[in-house]
This record gives sequence, structure tokens and C-alpha cells, in this order.
Amino acid sequence: MDFHNQVIVVTGGSKGFGKGLARAFVQHGAKVIITCPNEAELIAAAAQIGAAYFVADASSHTATAALAEHVINQYGKIDVWLNNAGVQIAPTLTEDVDVEKLHRLFDVNFFGYFYGCMVALKVMKGQGHGLIINVNSTAGLSGKPSLSAYVASKFAVKGLSESIRQEINDTGVHLFQIFPGGMQTDIYHEEIPTDIHSYMHIDYAIDKVMTNLKAPAPEPDLVINRPSVG
Repeated sequence: MDFHNQVIVVTGGSKGFGKGLARAFVQHGAKVIITCPNEAELIAAAAQIGAAYFVADASSHTATAALAEHVINQYGKIDVWLNNAGVQIAPTLTEDVDVEKLHRLFDVNFFGYFYGCMVALKVMKGQGHGLIINVNSTAGLSGKPSLSAYVASKFAVKGLSESIRQEINDTGVHLFQIFPGGMQTDIYHEEIPTDIHSYMHIDYAIDKVMTNLKAPAPEPDLVINRPSVG
């Protein structure tokens, strides 16, 4: 895939994995729009990596639709929509999960992706081309104790993605998923894992993603495991 002059939207693009991917796309000549609800953080990140920005909460359908409308008005198309915004809560036994945190987690991790897919599909089907990329997690591939809420949200995204794929045959629109293992990001702000030093660096995962996207036949479901140590 050639990213030169491609218009790419990255949700949750002000920090972490999203910011790193946005920077990589910019470096490959793309016109990148990053988004998150924190305006100050967003402005700083956009200036740092050379991207445009739009303040929006991924968990709001209204805000997500406004984002898509803004991008179309500014650039006339959307080539890639990357759903990346995500949250995590501290490891908790299922019966002890805070209900408000559970709803917020699904609002961002699942409904945010659903809304992103909705608005991207409307644009992309109309223009006859486009790529949706859903950043999932290896947590979306198998169950994990004390992470039932997060795992469930990622399984839901996997089901959403696989269903959309069956809807977009012969439309010119494609959908990829990325399944990274644990990365050294601040998604763990509630509780930092004791072994986070063994988690992969963001740059390692970004390199894997970009290499795959530039390949003649990219893997539609890219699993990125932590590199072996020792």
C-alpha cells in the first residue's frame, strides 16, 4: 500500500500506539487526522508529528459522525479509518468489576469502534474504496483471568470485524485487524503490570504493522506477539 496523499483518520491518536502509527503514516506521505477528547493533548501531539487534528470522543456517535463530515469537507475522501481509541481497567475478578467502569470500557472499546465503522463505511462505500483498520488485542483471541471486561470488549470487536467483512464483498472496501500483545503504553494507568518491562515497545509493533501494510498481500489479521527475550 502506498500512503502518499492518502487521507487517514486515527482515533486515540494523541498518544501511545495511535500516535506512533499516525507519525509513521505522516512519514510515508499521508494526510493524517488524529482525534481524542483532550484538546490540549491533541494539539500538542498533532504539532509534534505533523498531523491535523479534530477534537472528538470516540464513544459518541454524534462526535464520530462530525469527525467524518469534517474530514470529507476538508479533504474530499477518507482512504483509511483506523479505530484505535481504547481504555483498560485494573485486573479484577468478574464479580467485583465496577459497573460504571465496565460501561465506560465498552463505550470506548466497542461502541467507539462500531461508530467508527458505521461512519467510515458510509463514506467508503459511496466513494468505492477504503480500508478500515481495527486495533484489537491478543486479548481478543483467548480468555484471560481477571480481565473479563477488557477481553469481552475485544472479542466483541473481533465479531464486529468479521461480520463487516461479510458485508463488504465487491464494494472496494476492506477491513483489517491488528492483534498486538502487551505494549509499553499508559493504557495501564490504573495498575501497571509488574512485568511491563517485558512488554513490547511501541516501535516494534508499529514496524510490524507498517511492514504488513506495505506488503504485496497484507495479512488481514495481523497478530503481533512480544519478541522473545534472552
